[in-house]
Amino acid sequence: MRRRWFAGLAACGLIAGCSFGSDGDDAAPVATMGLVSFDACDEVLAHLTSEARQRVGPYGLGHGNRMVTLDSGAVAEGAAASAEVPHSTTNVQEAGVDEPDVVKTDGRMIVTVTGSDLRVVDVADGSPEAVGRLSLGTEYVNANLLLSGDHALVLLREHRMVPLDEPATSSSGASLEGSVAPPAHGPSRASTKVLLVDLADPSDPEVDSTLRVDGDYLDARMVDGTVRLVVRSHPGLSFPLPRGADRPDEDELIARNRDIIASATINDWLPSYQLTNGDRETSGQLVGCDRLDRPPEFAGFSTLSVLTLDITAEGLSDGDAVGVLARGETVYASAERLYVATTRWGDSAPLPEWSAMMEPRGDVDTGIHAFDIAGDDAADYLASGEVRGRIIGRHAMSEHDGILRVATTHRSESSAGKKVSALVTLDERGNELVRVGSVGGLGKGEDIYSVRYVGDTGYVVTFRQIDPLYVLDLSDPANPAVRGELKITGYSAYLHDVGNDRLIGVGQEATAEGRTVGTQVSLFDVGDPSAPTKLDGHVVPDAWSQVERDSRRFLYWPDTRQLVVPLDAGGSSRALVLRVDDESFAAQGMVARSDDAPSGGHGDLERSLVIGDTLYTLWTDGLQANDLDDLEPQGWTDL
Repeated sequence: MRRRWFAGLAACGLIAGCSFGSDGDDAAPVATMGLVSFDACDEVLAHLTSEARQRVGPYGLGHGNRMVTLDSGAVAEGAAASAEVPHSTTNVQEAGVDEPDVVKTDGRMIVTVTGSDLRVVDVADGSPEAVGRLSLGTEYVNANLLLSGDHALVLLREHRMVPLDEPATSSSGASLEGSVAPPAHGPSRASTKVLLVDLADPSDPEVDSTLRVDGDYLDARMVDGTVRLVVRSHPGLSFPLPRGADRPDEDELIARNRDIIASATINDWLPSYQLTNGDRETSGQLVGCDRLDRPPEFAGFSTLSVLTLDITAEGLSDGDAVGVLARGETVYASAERLYVATTRWGDSAPLPEWSAMMEPRGDVDTGIHAFDIAGDDAADYLASGEVRGRIIGRHAMSEHDGILRVATTHRSESSAGKKVSALVTLDERGNELVRVGSVGGLGKGEDIYSVRYVGDTGYVVTFRQIDPLYVLDLSDPANPAVRGELKITGYSAYLHDVGNDRLIGVGQEATAEGRTVGTQVSLFDVGDPSAPTKLDGHVVPDAWSQVERDSRRFLYWPDTRQLVVPLDAGGSSRALVLRVDDESFAAQGMVARSDDAPSGGHGDLERSLVIGDTLYTLWTDGLQANDLDDLEPQGWTDL
């Protein structure tokens, strides 16, 4: 049995200390873990206070002497149903489950967040015109949006930086002489601002209501106008750094920190919200203590909250949140289930999303929480579990007929520590995610680069020097199996199903030694699962595509069988346009900034979208229109 692990306070990760089931080292064993509920805030406060007093060090909460204070601080392409003008939608993972993006359209207007503004472009008559502007801040903002009818829901991440010489304060607000707020962390708390924007008059967008919550939003999903917003919040406690020659010894610092913990209230530990609807303002605790759970073993001090918001309503609510005392990082959702995963190296901090290609430093586990999001009622916690290994992101997970499929990579004890990948199937049993089956031995010595699920079939790409594309039969969750394998040079970092047994891959071509040489778009025939074949590959030397990191940048338009892939090469951005035939690609051309675009503007290509017979490309400083058939420029709109 592998050793049990627990989350350090800096990690604020997920815990599972139950028994592992395995049918082989390569099959990614799973630990089940149900949660423990709280009945009242006194229980929550007692739990957090007890755990913090045991774990606090001279420089705050963390490992050893390292100062780690608590932060303050699917149809991807599909044509949307529109009686007037057919148009593309955000490239989403699951059909019918919308995802936030920097641009949205309903065929009548294009709504985007750029710089510090929300901009509305009228495209109803085929001649784009920027008609509306709404300021979102005084400088660049990190924002995404969702669109439904005449309402947009804008999600903004906010952070207040703490000056290094700012005096520290206690939880009561009193100044702590001889101390300064910790650098980079400090008493500020990251926050998320949610704006419900009325677009009934596109020329005059107005904020109907504003919800601000403590914490950083991880992601959101929308089904039929009901939005599930996932927020990760850290406590508001601050452990000041001592300064001056008469600095106390470590025992005194620990005693001081324990006093800070003892004086903390529930409001110092749990996130709060402020809601503004017109002239009415309300505030309170974001997650009620009776809606809060925790793993049976200590899992850190962060609060993972799932809020439910109605984008079609006349105003926002407080979100009716459900929460778990644990950290979350990666969000995946089907129409009825939402999952939040956290990947950890042993007892160290959870992995950031950009770490998928980093070399593991020890045991790796991924904890997963499942929430019920069926209908439009508030989300409910359902179950939790853990799989061995790390995931590459949300595309590694998929729910189908109530079964969660998860693809992971870990170091195999039976293969001299070499990396090996597996796919595990999980089912909800009580409040635990329990393994039903697994298939291992994928890509020994290699990392997973992409995963795609299409019904009962899974596609997994691993890579080090050669790219094996595995075809997995998932029709029997208890006995998933490899049905076919294709070994080719290069890799696909994103896979996209275009129907008719054809699969598109976007990644890099490579030499036989594994050295990448440029962006490659591949066309695969997967009609025979036992013998997948590569039909064609279009290579752009010395180029790289942002699709490798963000699948929302990919566009496939089924009406004309065109795909658009953004490229970065030679210090500039452009869009590659290909037509997809049954057996090959036909290169249509490249879309670059037209002569109408500002010569001194920022040239980054953000997104591509289709409305009617026009291909629109969104750049960091404007919107360009090209004819969809011949790609001739039709105009530029400054934003």
